Amino acid sequence: MKHIILGHASDPHAQHILAQLHHRGHEAHLFETHKFPSEAKISLTPADGGGTLTLPDGNSAAFSDIASVYWRNFCGVSAETTKANRGTIEDIAYYDSMASLRSWFQARNQTHWLNSWQAYQSHQEKPQQLQLVAQAGVRIPRTYIGNDPQQVLAFCKAEPHAIFKPVYGGAHTERITEQHLAGAHLAKALTQAPITLQQYVDGTNIRTYAIGEQLFSLELETDDVDFRTDQKVNIKKIELPEAIRLQVPAIMEQLSLNWTAIDWRRDTEGQYYFLEANPSPMFMGIEHSTGYPITDTLIDAMVNGHSRLKRAA
Repeated sequence: MKHIILGHASDPHAQHILAQLHHRGHEAHLFETHKFPSEAKISLTPADGGGTLTLPDGNSAAFSDIASVYWRNFCGVSAETTKANRGTIEDIAYYDSMASLRSWFQARNQTHWLNSWQAYQSHQEKPQQLQLVAQAGVRIPRTYIGNDPQQVLAFCKAEPHAIFKPVYGGAHTERITEQHLAGAHLAKALTQAPITLQQYVDGTNIRTYAIGEQLFSLELETDDVDFRTDQKVNIKKIELPEAIRLQVPAIMEQLSLNWTAIDWRRDTEGQYYFLEANPSPMFMGIEHSTGYPITDTLIDAMVNGHSRLKRAA
């Protein structure tokens, strides 16, 4: 059986997982999706849900022989499209390439995905992610997402210490200020993009790495609103309360996750608030700081996940 790493050749986490699989004696290959279809090849047989993936170096694998896929980065495809070339050959090439790639991502076979296309999509649509988690009975901060100035002002009046961040993600969390809410600035900003506003939860940051049923949790002590901006964040291993541990499988099921890093905010009274679940989190620095066996557990999940699926079938 073969294992595929989706990611950039320059990404340390992709190369780390690739190297660890090789170290254990498993056949594994890096697939940079932006080399499809210019260099890589995909063949699909819809009648039986099968197909093959052929990498630029000539290595080929039937879908049925791919035991697992580790999704580190999605690099798009080599074909490109823009608003300026709608309806052109280049435009058609892009959508045809994406449709073929997504069809493989969603093929109903025994490949064990860490994580799936559905999980990736959920992460890109954080309002839906929050809604699904809330529907599972998990506490989330009071949240407004949108671009109506009156509703933004009303939310900030009710939550004077509100924080804001992008709807899609990709930037750090910040505190909302009077300058942000100034009439002309606010009006212009909200015509450019909607925004996520959230209740500021006074407390500390908690992160839980979940790989199947294995949980590794830590506290990130910092005075910054977003721990990622603090180069001196203090990391401490902790155990989640049992009630919160029991919420993790429900979150993973709702978001189609086989592995994740869940970010929580724990308030001064010990209540936990879900912030987000990342389907492809960085972990090497945390593993080094804590000694948690995240790499080994991930490799075990990749190697053994396929056999578990096969037995269940």
